Amino acid sequence: MLRTILIDDEKPSLNWLSRIIEERKELEIVGSFTKVSELLESFADLRPELVFLDIEMPGVHGIELASRLTELDEDIEIVFVTAYQQYALEAFRVNATDYLLKPVQPEDLQRTVERLMKRKRPAVRKPESGSPGIRCFGQFGVYTALNPAEPIRFPTAKTEELLAFFLVHAGVNISKWTLCESLWPGFTPEKAEQNLHTTVFRLKKTLKHYDMPVTIHSQRGVYRFETDMRCDYLEFDRQLKPYSMGDMPPEQMKTIIPLFQGPLFGGKDYPWCEAEKERVYSAAIDLSKRLTSHYLSLGEADKSIELLKHMIAIGPFHEDVHVLLLSAFLHLKDRTAFITHYDKFANLLRAELDIEPGPAAKELYRQMFLGSSI
Repeated sequence: MLRTILIDDEKPSLNWLSRIIEERKELEIVGSFTKVSELLESFADLRPELVFLDIEMPGVHGIELASRLTELDEDIEIVFVTAYQQYALEAFRVNATDYLLKPVQPEDLQRTVERLMKRKRPAVRKPESGSPGIRCFGQFGVYTALNPAEPIRFPTAKTEELLAFFLVHAGVNISKWTLCESLWPGFTPEKAEQNLHTTVFRLKKTLKHYDMPVTIHSQRGVYRFETDMRCDYLEFDRQLKPYSMGDMPPEQMKTIIPLFQGPLFGGKDYPWCEAEKERVYSAAIDLSKRLTSHYLSLGEADKSIELLKHMIAIGPFHEDVHVLLLSAFLHLKDRTAFITHYDKFANLLRAELDIEPGPAAKELYRQMFLGSSI
């Protein structure tokens, strides 16, 4: 059965068309609308394959609406329903399947359905998927078990960015205007909303193609994203929330820290995400410092070195992390490792920031070399 939606601003015409369509076993009505705005808002959720569309409606011409729907889904079948014959040529220019005059008769609908069945292309077989996952730290990619080494491709960069936005706001109701202002700043409200509808549809279609366990709810201009997929960022945040930093036991830190493999969404430049990127990065740094201090208090400096080197590779300009690593080398009395890292750190600061190491690093140097000046 073809998933079918109807739109007509005249309620009696809509009711009549619904009645005769319901008698067709080939068609399933999944939505009926009198307002264009409500249709566009529900389009992605309903995933229609066929739309019966009135040409003459207040506020928007049916030909224009058909063009917008084909932007949302290039495979959508469109049947125009109108009391006016003069639009037939325009209708077929937008690749309409058929053009029916009101009042639509059952035999007219029969011919349309037969035409639809002939031109409907067989469905493309979707790739099998296993246990999908999303990586957000260090890079951004959505992976399937079928091809875990290669992220799926999104139709546009904005489609990928919309997924990132939804992940940051997972489980939260988001106004469509918040989405528009964040992803399309500077656009007119009408153009931004049109872009949003198109991008939401593309995102849903892409994730559905790979059978991703994702739900994007939308109702009355409010969106809500939910997923059961494995995601390093969502898992990091989930484990972090029950604790304040000072209350988290070391064993919990050991579980959370390995999830952080680099900045949120890697090299993606998402201006709306800067505050969240800094929050997560600061949390990872703070956890690493606390766990390192725990190791040092137990005399287990060797356990902290690998962790600190990893964090420095991710963020080389956090001086306090370098100081902790130097402290570990001092604790182990490893002068070679100490001076090698101190020189590397000092050269980095001079080359990139034109500054010298701070007092804490210099004090550790003095302790290592028994008061030698530097």
